[in-house]
Amino acid sequence: MPDPDQAIPGIGTSSRCRASARHLQRTQDGHPNRRTMDLAQPVHRWHGRLVSSLLAGGGAVADTGSTEYVLGGSEVERARLRAQAAEHEASARWLLQRIGVAPGWRVLDIGCGPVGILGVLSEMVGETGTVVGFEREHRFVEMARAETERRDLTNVTVVQGDALSTGLQTDSFDLVHERLVLVNVPERVDLLAEMLSLAAPGGVVALEDIDNLSWQCEPPHEAWTVLLDVFHQTFQAGGGDPFIGRRLSRLMNEAGAVDVQFHVHAALPQAGQYQRTHLLALIESVRAKALALGVISAAELDSHCAALLAHLRDPATVVIDKLLFQCWGRKPR
Repeated sequence: MPDPDQAIPGIGTSSRCRASARHLQRTQDGHPNRRTMDLAQPVHRWHGRLVSSLLAGGGAVADTGSTEYVLGGSEVERARLRAQAAEHEASARWLLQRIGVAPGWRVLDIGCGPVGILGVLSEMVGETGTVVGFEREHRFVEMARAETERRDLTNVTVVQGDALSTGLQTDSFDLVHERLVLVNVPERVDLLAEMLSLAAPGGVVALEDIDNLSWQCEPPHEAWTVLLDVFHQTFQAGGGDPFIGRRLSRLMNEAGAVDVQFHVHAALPQAGQYQRTHLLALIESVRAKALALGVISAAELDSHCAALLAHLRDPATVVIDKLLFQCWGRKPR
């Protein structure tokens, strides 16, 4: 791997990136108020026009009917996503620093969820940069908008729409990022193609997804084995791929990216950390679907959850977390 303090070769300065990406544009066919924006305008003016353009006609980009979010949208799932974002912040910073994200960049976070990495991106691109969070689920959009307002992230705009057909102008962003989106959707090749189309020539596309290869506890426990199998069966039945991480580099190369790089993070969650009981949180998120599929009975599920919780509370129990793969590369110039 190259030196972590170096940006990817060929990205260039923010001014050159701006020259290669002139505007964003709402592209809904037949829309009577199609407008474009000059990204060289002062940031506060550009943000206002960005919102009015992207959200024209009802405040959302049309949904093309892609697969439902596998893990649902319960309050348990919302809480899980908040905790997940907090624990992945350090690895996100590592990636963005490795890429060389700098003040003035225009960045797009696909599937930003209720918070994602919008705060980190906002900080790194600064007042002269722009962050667009793109999210399909209305409940997460509202949460993300409330969070950006609470943090006073004035360079962040959250847009609702379908990531497979964003309606955003192609060749426009210095960085297009996703985290834990490809793992959830079956249309992975199409999503990656859309991401590359949105990146400016020479811009970066970055993927972050997990691989459950390493996920286990020591000493082993029957409840862990049963519940992990329940999760995998339910998740895969909804189109998810819990082992997508190892395939990111191949997907990126096949999509046509260049200078593709790859890294993996591993962790040992300690007692009290959210990730230590992550399997139980995921089981709660897919509970209704697992029961509907007949993967396990409600009584068995409750019994195994109680047994596993007790096992994980034992400080002598070791949990090896899922692998977090990060893959990034450039769009050819």
